[in-house]
Order: sequence, then structure tokens, then C-alpha cells
Amino acid sequence: MPNRLLSFLLPFFCAVLLQSCASTDSAPPNAFLMEEEQIEPEAPVKPFPTETLYQLLVGEIAGVRNHAPMALRIYTEQALATRDPQITARAAGIAAYLQSLPELLQTSELWTELEPDNPQPRQLYALALTQKGLFLEAYPHAEFAFLQGFEEPILTLAAYSEKASTETHRQLLQRYQELQLKQPDNAISAIGKAILLNYLHRNEEALAEIKNVHRRHPQIEVAALMETQLLQQLEQPEAALKSLQRSVEQIPTSKKLRLQYARLLAKDDLPAAHKQLRILAEQFPNDVQLHFSLAIASQQLGMIEEARQAFTRLTGNPASSTDAHFELGNIAEEEGNLPLALTHYRQVRKGRNLITAASRASDIMAKSGQLDDALLHLRTLRLEQTVRSVLLYQVESELLMEYEQLDEAYTVLSHALNQHPENIPLLYTRSIVSERNNDFPRSEADLRAILNKDQNNATALNALGYTLTLHTDRYEEAHQLILRALELRPEDPAIIDSLGWVLYHLGFFEESIQQLQLAMSKLPDPEVAAHLGEVLWHVNRQEEAINVWQQILQNDPTNEIVLKTQRRLQGNMEND
Repeated sequence: MPNRLLSFLLPFFCAVLLQSCASTDSAPPNAFLMEEEQIEPEAPVKPFPTETLYQLLVGEIAGVRNHAPMALRIYTEQALATRDPQITARAAGIAAYLQSLPELLQTSELWTELEPDNPQPRQLYALALTQKGLFLEAYPHAEFAFLQGFEEPILTLAAYSEKASTETHRQLLQRYQELQLKQPDNAISAIGKAILLNYLHRNEEALAEIKNVHRRHPQIEVAALMETQLLQQLEQPEAALKSLQRSVEQIPTSKKLRLQYARLLAKDDLPAAHKQLRILAEQFPNDVQLHFSLAIASQQLGMIEEARQAFTRLTGNPASSTDAHFELGNIAEEEGNLPLALTHYRQVRKGRNLITAASRASDIMAKSGQLDDALLHLRTLRLEQTVRSVLLYQVESELLMEYEQLDEAYTVLSHALNQHPENIPLLYTRSIVSERNNDFPRSEADLRAILNKDQNNATALNALGYTLTLHTDRYEEAHQLILRALELRPEDPAIIDSLGWVLYHLGFFEESIQQLQLAMSKLPDPEVAAHLGEVLWHVNRQEEAINVWQQILQNDPTNEIVLKTQRRLQGNMEND
């Protein structure tokens, strides 16, 4: 399954139904340039006190100068003080623009009180109550606005009520059914009803309702999308695909429909998905994300040159430059052109691929003998991207560990912990560095620091128990720590391996073998194989031990963990 393409298409549709149901901006791009008919009632006839006029002037100036929060505060205060409909409407509009729910609730409620027959404040108040999760309270206002021609709140209310209780859904459904009787031909109330049926898991009824809407109103995108979604939920993928295909043919210029169609196709038919993405890219030449998805699809289909050209074009757009350089680095690295890959990875200085690109760039530099340059690159990124500093410290310390510069790795992590003293991953990594540097007291101190912060941290419990087994004779203490870790993660093969190893040191050989065999069945790892082989060897089951080791060596004949154990035990036998 082409998961990489789906991962780029999914953000378009992770909430496509919700967005289609409620794709309304709460206010226009500038709350201070709204058309009068949008929110403003007739101008008041009563004069305002001088102080009120002064405050309103300050509020207007603040808005024009893009100090909208100050304008909101002033207008809200004056709305409450004057109870003037025009000022209250202005305050509500600014609150909607800023998506400031407390002020929106306050001002839209007041505006509704001042002008109960005006559908505009009812619409805003319904949306505010919906956003607050007060769905039943929102309904009367949404219905009032709906019957006056403002359909958005009634649909938004249904869509946003997903996490409401079953009883709330039942009550809302009853009200939507009653509303449908008042306007039986209205598609919006029918869609709202179908949404509520879906939330009540009455999907067959929801599908029948939405099919009826879709048949009568084929141009309504949300009906087409919801029909597809319901067919998928009813495990009818072929019918879902055919339904969406018909919808795309009926509305060939719909971005949402064709993009959802491409997403469904991508699961099993990447070439067909690629074709749909190409059509979309031609229809919407300025949509960067579409062109990026098309390039990903080209790359997955092996159309490398087409993908390379597309990503190269995308590097010229600030919105896609970083991700495009990362993908070009991927292509170059897969082709073995490491200098070119490095050039592209070094261009990734922010975004979701920053850490991966930094790790790959530093690895390429280090392997070419430029470890100092690799470290400098990571440190520069850390200064540029302070919010990602913890992860960049991790990458730097792991690089130093890989090149056995353990003292330097410890210093880097200590510096990181001075800045982030509560960070558990940094403490854990430093404990690993100390253990590898044969400094068990420091390793133990960091692991215990983790457990002081989180006594149920299974990773730290297991690590402490295992390192106690390796470096001390405190086997009973180690055993108890590992058992606590196993209670928290009973299926974790690493913890099961630790249990088997400490049981061996406690002299419970058969129990040890059982646990290590279980760990090996879950995770055929060299270290687990080395442990199991050693215990088997100790109880004179040498042939079984050799067979266990061979499971690793046949795929990795130079594995030093297994070979070192094998040489040590066979050497001991010869000496005996």
C-alpha cells in the first residue's frame, strides 16, 4: 500500500467532512472592513457619552493598526456598558474574527437579547454555543437562523456534536426530524439528520438519507463525500469508489471530490491516483500541496526524473522548499550521490523533516571524515531552531556515541540537561552513555532520577534492572525492578530478555531459558540470542546454543555480539 502518498493526501481529508459541513470563517479577513449588511444593524440614534466615543475611536484605530485584541477588549467593554446593538454587533464581529470564544459568547448573547428577531446574532450565538459544546442550548438559535435563510449553524451544530453523549444525539435527532417536517425539501437539514444518525451508529438509515439528498442535489459536495464515507463504514469499498467516481464526473472541477477520489484510489491503484492528481495539478496550478502529492506519487511509481523535476520546481516556493529539498535528498541518497544528497539535506533548516535531514546530513559528513563539520552543522541548527533543541542534542550525542566519543557525548547531554533538567529522554540517553563508558554509578544516578520523576517508567525500570545485573551482584534488586517493568509492559521482548538474564544470574536456569526463548520468539535479536546461547551452553546444551547463534549468524555472519559470546564460551571450554 502506498502509504507515503496517503500520508500526504490524508491532511486534506482528515476532517474533510467536518470542513465541508462547517467550512465557514467566523469572520471576514479584516473585521474592520466588514460590509455593513454582514453584522451591523442600523446606526443608533441616541448620542454616546464623550468617554464612550473616545474609547470607540481608540478601538477603531487599534483595529486599523492590526491591534485587534485591544480593539476587542474595548468594544466588548463598551458593548456591555452601553448595550448598544451597533457596538455589540461590532464587538461580536471582532470576537468571531479573532476566534475568541469567551468574548464571542458574551457579545453574541447580548446582541441576541438586544435584537431577538435578527437572525445574524442568533447565527453567531448558535456557532459560539456549538463551539463551547452546548449543543442543545445552541439548537433553538440555529433553527431560528436556519428558518430565516442562514443555514450554516444548523449544519455546523450537527457536525461538531460528534463527541456529545448518546442522549444528546438522540434529542438533537428528534429536533432535526421535526425541522425536516417544516422544510421537507431542504438538503441541509437532511444532511444534519444523516450526520446525527451516523453518530448514533445507525449507518444504514444515514446512508438512505444521504443518498436521497445526493440524488436530488448532486451538486452538493458534502452529500457526495458523506455517502462515500458511509459506504466505507459499512464495508462497501467498491461501492464507495464507484459513488465517488460518479460524483467526480458530475462535478469535474471539485477539488474536494477529486482529491478524495485520488486518496481512495491510492490504496490499491497508485497509477490511477497519479492520473487524478495530475488532473488536479492542472486545474489548480497554484496549489503547492497538490503538486507535492503528485511528485510523491511519481516517485513511488518509479518516475524519478519527473519527481525530481517537480521537487526542483517546488524548491522555489517558500511553502514547499524545505520538504522538496528533503525529498531531493532522498532521491540523491538512493542513487548513491551522497554529495548531492548532503547539499539538499543541509537546506532543510525547519519543518517536519528537520531532525531526519539533520541526522542524515551529519551521518554523511561523519562517514566522509568530516565529523567536526557534522557536529558544527547540528549545533548551528540547534541555535536556529531552539524549540527542537532537545531532539538535535539527541542526534548530536548519538553521533558522538557512534564514533566512540563517549566523554564528549556525556558533556553534550549534560549541557542539554542544564537547559532541560526535567527531560527524561535526555536523562535516559546520558545513562546509556555512562553505561557504555563503564561508569555505572552515573548511569544508575540518571536512571533513578527518571524514576523519581516517573516511578512507572518501564523503560527506566528495565534499564536499571538490566545494568544492575551486568555491573553488580545486586541480582535480587535487579529482579524486582525488571518484574515491575514487566507488569507495565508484559509483552515487551526486551524486558522478557532482561528477566531471563537476571534469572540466570540468580541460578534459576530452566526459568531463565524459558524466558529467553520467549524473548527470542518475539525478537530474534543478537543480544537475546547471545544470552539464550550462553545459558544453554552453561547447562551443557551446547548444540542448542550453537543453533540459536546460527539463527543470527546466517543473516549477519560478522555480528560481533554473538561471535564474542561464542568465542568466550568456546575458549573457556578449551581451557577447561
